[in-house]
Amino acid sequence: MRFVSEWRQNDAVECAITGDRRVLVVAQRRGADNDPKTLESLYPVGVTASVIDRQTQVDGVLKVSVSGLQRTAIVRLINDEFLAAEVVPIEEERGQSPEAATLSRAVLDAYQVYANVDFSSLPAGPKARFGLPSIGDPSLLADTVAPLLSIGIEQRQQLLETSDVVTRLEKILDLMNAGRPAN
Repeated sequence: MRFVSEWRQNDAVECAITGDRRVLVVAQRRGADNDPKTLESLYPVGVTASVIDRQTQVDGVLKVSVSGLQRTAIVRLINDEFLAAEVVPIEEERGQSPEAATLSRAVLDAYQVYANVDFSSLPAGPKARFGLPSIGDPSLLADTVAPLLSIGIEQRQQLLETSDVVTRLEKILDLMNAGRPAN
């Protein structure tokens, strides 16, 4: 779920809705910057996402639901009626390696401890609420677990910018182990 309050961003979402529904979701380096217009004001890697739904709140803020499609790097910004960007996809490495599969199992096990939940004891319905994929797609698993971690924007961005799936899974494990509550 994303909240959009700047009118130019609202226009970008509306343009996406009437077009191919794709938007670029990218973090600002400084949240206080009300009108980021330069590459220096944005992180260089974001996610191309599909707009699923949008609702205008009472206060005029647009609530947007998106589904991530692919990591993308910004090549250049295009300042028009709204901020747009030329992007290139980031290709993932070692996503289907045996090492990635092994780390996926370790990430799922570590997440149960990190979130204090036992997936084996949950009936099928509540398991689905967690939305965790199987270990069959290590990249998807990493991308699903990462937003569930209690970490800052810098660490989230580092994970997003890590194209090597094995390295991303290792970083997620390290973050969960560092954030694991004491017994």
